[in-house]
Amino acid sequence: MVSSSSSPTVSSRARILLSLLKTNPFRKLETDDLNANPPPFSVFCGGTELYSFPASQSDATERVQENVRHFIGNYISVFVVIFLISLYKQPIAFLTLLASFPVKDYLDHLITKRGVDQAYPFIRRLLFFISKAAYLGKSSILYLCVSFIYAASWILKEVA
Repeated sequence: MVSSSSSPTVSSRARILLSLLKTNPFRKLETDDLNANPPPFSVFCGGTELYSFPASQSDATERVQENVRHFIGNYISVFVVIFLISLYKQPIAFLTLLASFPVKDYLDHLITKRGVDQAYPFIRRLLFFISKAAYLGKSSILYLCVSFIYAASWILKEVA
């Protein structure tokens, strides 16, 4: 049975965690943070005694932004490793990624060869924008999300 004194604590903690969904963790990120040497992974994956629950929503937001700013190099390294593992474990996805580059180059060459870029500069810019948006939207975001989920499940399977 849950006591009535713990209910507000649970609901307030849930409210704090849900408020983080509206937070932009990259807001305080600057180019100097990307150029800085990342802290060692022993600090990045520190012991549980280093963690405590934030007292308020503003404290949680501040912690997330500072964490991203301080450990951005570590996050990028982990992301690259998971991405490479997923490419290794999914050879079809890797081949699709490799095949997308020549297709994009062929379409760019075809537009240039037909003179569409010179005759209709607005259409060229529009097609270029659409192709870039579709290329980034489809291949990057969707592929990376699926790859991340697959790699995470593979890592969890290996750990278990």
